[in-house]
This record gives sequence, C-alpha cells and structure tokens, in this order.
Amino acid sequence: MHGQVSRRKDKGIVPILAVAVLMGIAFLTTGIFAVELNRVVYNPAPEDLIIQDAMLMKHYGYASFKVTIRSNTDRELALSVSVIGEDGLPAIRVDNVRVPPRGETTVSSSGLVGSKFFVGNGYAVKVSGGSDIGTSGVVECKGVEFSRNKLIILAIDGFSAIVGYNGVTNFSAIVAGAEDAAIRLGIPYEKVTTMSRWQSILANPMDGIMVINPYGGGTPVPPQGVDSPQQFLRNLSYIIGNHSWTWVHVGGEPFSLLSDGSRKVPLNSDKGIEWFFNTDHVTISSSNAPMELVDCVLTETDGNSLNYFLTVTNFRTLPDEMRFGYPIVLPPSDLPQTKFVFYQKRDGDSQTAARSFIIGSGYYVHWGGPSNLLSEFETGSLSLMLALYTNLR
Repeated sequence: MHGQVSRRKDKGIVPILAVAVLMGIAFLTTGIFAVELNRVVYNPAPEDLIIQDAMLMKHYGYASFKVTIRSNTDRELALSVSVIGEDGLPAIRVDNVRVPPRGETTVSSSGLVGSKFFVGNGYAVKVSGGSDIGTSGVVECKGVEFSRNKLIILAIDGFSAIVGYNGVTNFSAIVAGAEDAAIRLGIPYEKVTTMSRWQSILANPMDGIMVINPYGGGTPVPPQGVDSPQQFLRNLSYIIGNHSWTWVHVGGEPFSLLSDGSRKVPLNSDKGIEWFFNTDHVTISSSNAPMELVDCVLTETDGNSLNYFLTVTNFRTLPDEMRFGYPIVLPPSDLPQTKFVFYQKRDGDSQTAARSFIIGSGYYVHWGGPSNLLSEFETGSLSLMLALYTNLR
C-alpha cells in the first residue's frame, strides 16, 4: 500500500526553456525560496518515503499493526509512526524508527486498544521525521470484534452512599470489572458519572445500547421517577423494548429503591420488577439456595456454549453450582419470555439466579449476585458477558 507523499518532487526531463526561466527566477530571488526552487529544478527525485505492506489486525480489544517503510534519501532517518484511532488521536505510536539510507525498515506493534479501531474501517497511518520529511496512508482494520453498540456503565458520583446496601457491597468493583471487560473486548463504553447525563440518555434514548446498573436494588432515576415510580418503570421497559436496549441488573432486589440523587422511594413486595415486567406474582428470593448451571446447549462444547464463549474471551469457565443471594421466581406461563436460563435451582425449579428475558426488541439480564464463588469485580465482568451472549446467540 502506497501512501501520499507530503512533499513531492517534479520528475523527468525539464524543458530547456523552462529551466532557463526558472534559473532566472532563482538568481533574482534570495533566501530559502531560492534554495528550494533550485533544489526542485536540479534534483528531480522519486518519493522520499514510501509506506508499503501495512496491516492492522484486531481480535476483540487487541490489535496488531505492521508496516514497512522505504526511504529514498541518502541519509539515515529517525521517524515516528502513528495509527490514528476513532477519536482522532494516535492509538498506536512507535518512536525512533531508524531507516537506513535508501533502505527499508519494518515496524510492528501490538497491545490492548479497546474500541479505538473497528473492523472494516480505514485508519490513517502517519510517518514523520520532524518538519522536513513525512508521509501518510490508510490501512484497513481486519479481524474480529463483538459489537459497535455502546455500553453505558452507571457510576454516578455519590449515588452508592444514597442507596446504601441493596445487595451489592462494593459498587466500584462491579464498575471496574465491567469496564475491564469492555476494554478487553473492544466495546465502546461510557461511564456515566452525573445524574444529568443519565437523565439526558433516558430522555433521548439511543438505539442498541447496553446499560449496566451496579447498584443492586437501587436505580438512578430522574425526579419524576421518584414522584411516579410505576410510570417511570413502565417507561423504562418501553425504552428497552422499543430501542433494543439491554438492561443488566447486578445483585439485590431489582428496582426496590429509586433515587434521583437527593430523594429516594423504596418499593416493597417486588412491586418494582412487577411494574417493569407488567405482570404479577414475580418474587425475588433471598434464600441463598444452591443453583446449578443449566445442562443444555449452554454447556456443550460445540462452539455455541456459554463456557466456550467465556473461554475465548479470556474469562474463566463457570462452576457447575453456585449460591446466589437474590434469585428470581417467575411462573413460566407469565410474561416476559425467557431468552436464556443460566443458573437455576435443582430439579427444574422455577427459581433462577441468572436469566435473560426478552423485552420487545431488547433484553433484561438478571444476575442474582452476590455469589459465593465470584468476586464483585468478576461479577461486573461476567454481567457484561451474559449481556453479550444474550445479544449474540
């Protein structure tokens, strides 16, 4: 792949009359302009630098870059090579690249880049050696990625102090686990730290986003959500179903406390989840009962299983049995429809600890942590994995 040269020179034989005219101009001109003009007239030359054999490969959130640079100058060059990412800033940069006189050098770099590159997009490669030499080109990103859909991680300043313990002990560990997984998997995400930003997202919902709520039973809401909790939860369900959202609940009794950051309203008797599902008889158990990983396609080794999915994304496989603090009970005949059951009580009991539900064109993913075998950092990471698996399978 050849790049465009930042400083091109005239090639071929210059007509005698044209040379004479240019020489006359040069003799009448002083300073840098004269030097540069004479240099172009008397030294027609090929491109100073050529980018060739550029390659950019992505595997989830990791990327490998390789390029060969050829020099047509008579001096050794010290160059910087950059690949510009989605935000317009260098996502990969290699400094002090030495290229011998009229020789070539191959540069390679690899590492974690998150969502700075997307498969199928072209990215600028820039080569510079100070103010006097440089070139640029474009390289197409090839490889594997999960999703370009945006992830929202709720991490609102001071909110955990307002809601207190609601099934989650360490909110920041869940946030850190989800954030770590997003970076490793190359998923674009936004950590929402202000209530005003969260309210803006709710008021102007984007399509296809995933939302991780790390506050257990607590949920950040706009002021009207505290004043009219049933209306808010019905509206949230509508947003999820009509804008293809995936809502990820981590630990605690879902929607058992709503707060706008200054006021809060507790909802008892599982009312919050019933309003959200628009159904009755939903129960959130706190029995801490042993739950088994469902023995179906999720645990087979044919490339479709949940454990296979977790292995290839560098997350340890799940145990056959765990204890959970907040399983959910929903009679099979009631809405909403189940997409996947991940962990359930023995003997096919309707009590499940990890389950994903279909909400219109979106999903609700319930993780009834805390569990006895996963840290809250791992829980944050796994909750995102379950959301991805629900969307991809």
